[in-house]
Amino acid sequence: MTSATDADELTFDQAEALRDWLQIDGPANTLGSGYQASIYLYRGPAGEFVIKKALGSTLRRRFSEASIRREEQVYRRLIGVPGIPRCFGLLDEKCLVLEYISGDSYRKLEYQLRDRERFFANLLTTLNGMHEAGVAHADLKRKDNILVGPMDEPYVIDFGIAIMADERRSFLFNSTRQADLNAWIKHKYQGRMEALPKEDREIYKPMVLEKVARIIRVFWQKLTLRRWRKRDRRR
Repeated sequence: MTSATDADELTFDQAEALRDWLQIDGPANTLGSGYQASIYLYRGPAGEFVIKKALGSTLRRRFSEASIRREEQVYRRLIGVPGIPRCFGLLDEKCLVLEYISGDSYRKLEYQLRDRERFFANLLTTLNGMHEAGVAHADLKRKDNILVGPMDEPYVIDFGIAIMADERRSFLFNSTRQADLNAWIKHKYQGRMEALPKEDREIYKPMVLEKVARIIRVFWQKLTLRRWRKRDRRR
């Protein structure tokens, strides 16, 4: 879907084209914006890319840039895992450049899937591949973090708060990995937990940590005024 090299690295000319584009046309091509970063879609002679760029004042932007650099490490670890967009590295150590996936979020398309069983079987393959690579997503409850790509293929995105297995957090990694699987179950059965067949009931394990994480997430959203900013953007 891009014209980047097989090594998944931007060429010099591509990097120059993206730098120039971000300065002139980037703001007019925003896919979304959060409290840490904006997401831009580049389509031009250099290819098709999604670019994640840090936002905020100096201190907050530096924190966001550090988060983006860590996210790039996560994507690099996931090279070869099906259902993960290709990563083309960092632009000037500040912007994360990713493969553009044509499609839309699972939130928007969950009732339009032509084959739910196939979609969720493929999504489970992606999750298992992530976990085997030592990455747990940590925010798969958000339907926006799952894309429905061409031919209804699932893609997992946004690894900003992902947990890696080698960060000396084995308990946290294992708990987050289970939370990923629990989110998969809830999406697949749309919250109707009484409908679980035996093979999926063995995957699902309710966790106290998920309830704690939800409390922390709600508190963080209030602290950062995230919900208020979302409502303001809708006006």
